[in-house]
Amino acid sequence: MWRATWGRVARWLELHRQRQQLASLSDAMLHDLGLSRADTHQEIERHFWDDPLCK
Repeated sequence: MWRATWGRVARWLELHRQRQQLASLSDAMLHDLGLSRADTHQEIERHFWDDPLCK
């Protein structure tokens, strides 16, 4: 049980970190990835527990 709980918390922390990094990218960097600021806004605004891999 603890392993599953810790795994979930670790995943939430990773999602938060990734979304913070995405928010910190410049418009030029996003353009290099084929994304716009509007494209990333929806992902950045998601809650940390909103994991797209758990659906």
